[in-house]
Amino acid sequence: MRLQRFAFCLAFLLALSARAEAHPHVWVTMKSELVFAPDGKLSAIKQAWTFDDAFSAFALQGMEKQKDGSYGDDVLKPLAEVNVTSLKEYDYFVRGKTATGKIAFKDPVDYYLTYENETLTLHFTLPLTTPIAAKGALSFEIYDPTIFVSFAFAEKDAVSAAGAPRGCSAEAVSPTPGSGPSMTLSESFFTNLTASSDYGAQFADRIKVSCR
Repeated sequence: MRLQRFAFCLAFLLALSARAEAHPHVWVTMKSELVFAPDGKLSAIKQAWTFDDAFSAFALQGMEKQKDGSYGDDVLKPLAEVNVTSLKEYDYFVRGKTATGKIAFKDPVDYYLTYENETLTLHFTLPLTTPIAAKGALSFEIYDPTIFVSFAFAEKDAVSAAGAPRGCSAEAVSPTPGSGPSMTLSESFFTNLTASSDYGAQFADRIKVSCR
């Protein structure tokens, strides 16, 4: 029964065509860390997504708290597992590219959930299939192609780089204020969007990496 609830919570997040309300439904505040290997190549990107308090409360509804008000591993570990498994269809909402092509990722590692200030935060690491030399321009886009989930960078320390070679910098680039899904669009438009749609790309938050 507990696993069924976890699956249901993620279905609420990811069954994008099942609802008929204004988009988005879930809000995520995120931080990203680029991980560079000792040889200077970019090897992974770490994500920390804090869900809005309403969704966090929904996901944890009926789950038993510990005496200190937190949730134990028996609650958070299975929920984290369902999250990353369900997100695979959407490429974990992360797209990367170089000047010559797309960046491919392996499945997430080191994933877990934390609970603080009445919100859930999903942490996971996406290793690159092949580490990339730190030269030229690299970029990452983080967005939901169906606009069901709204992503926004944290106000402080949104992007960091661990072990970056000298001459490399990373910055968070948010959409132009006022951009977002047009509320004149019908709900049938949104419910017909899929994981392969590119509509959400125009509202994507981006990480720009420059190395010289």
